[in-house]
Amino acid sequence: MKNYFKINYIESILLIGAFTALNFFNVILRKVLIYISLPESMMFSISYTLPFIFLFIFISHQVQKKNMIIDLTMKFSPWYIYFIIFCMMFCMIIINEYISSLVPKEGPILGNLYKEIEEFLKEEMKNPIPFFSTTVLLAPICEEVLFRGIILNGMLKNKIHPIKAILFSSFLFGLTHMNPWQFVGGIIIGSFIGFIYFITSSIIDCILLHIFNNAFAIFTMFFFMNMKDPILSKKVNMNIGLILIISFMIIISGGIFLLRKKKKI
Repeated sequence: MKNYFKINYIESILLIGAFTALNFFNVILRKVLIYISLPESMMFSISYTLPFIFLFIFISHQVQKKNMIIDLTMKFSPWYIYFIIFCMMFCMIIINEYISSLVPKEGPILGNLYKEIEEFLKEEMKNPIPFFSTTVLLAPICEEVLFRGIILNGMLKNKIHPIKAILFSSFLFGLTHMNPWQFVGGIIIGSFIGFIYFITSSIIDCILLHIFNNAFAIFTMFFFMNMKDPILSKKVNMNIGLILIISFMIIISGGIFLLRKKKKI
């Protein structure tokens, strides 16, 4: 019998706590990178990736030490599964964008935080190649391996109920983004990707969905960044938003019904 890697609630929190602590060292790391005259265009990618690398090395060492196996299934699903899950993912993205937009962007705390995030993104987008490669490729790979491949998979192997494991791992996923807008998105999108992982057992599917989500987010951010006036009034936006949410939830419900035939929940 194979000795699979397992993880519980407390261990998951400690793991993400260590990951968060590593991210705080990015401030020092950036100063070191500047000191050694590393091109500014490379700093974002390197400072983003290093905490994951350190964490993966630590986890790999612990797994080998205890003679365990992390079951990272690298397989592609049938084409019809991709058709279903990408349709569902598009609906989830729109729902997430609508719900996240309800989080206030004004005020002494949230207003300043939102402006800081905007300024950070504008600064990083001055170097489009490393920014796109990090957000659309590196981030989905690193984050899916950690949150779905290690944490969610480890909780499922530990016989934790799938719904609890999916929601808890998504909660941690949202927390690591360290702002209320992405926290909401992390729970919504993370829960959906976690559900797909439970259904397909494929980390590849999760990475592809995450790439799609991030690419869509970057595209819309570029598209709307320079727009000073909204296309529609707030009242019309709310009406359209409610109609879209209801329609998309029907599509998602249909997708869940079809996927349940693949694996009983």
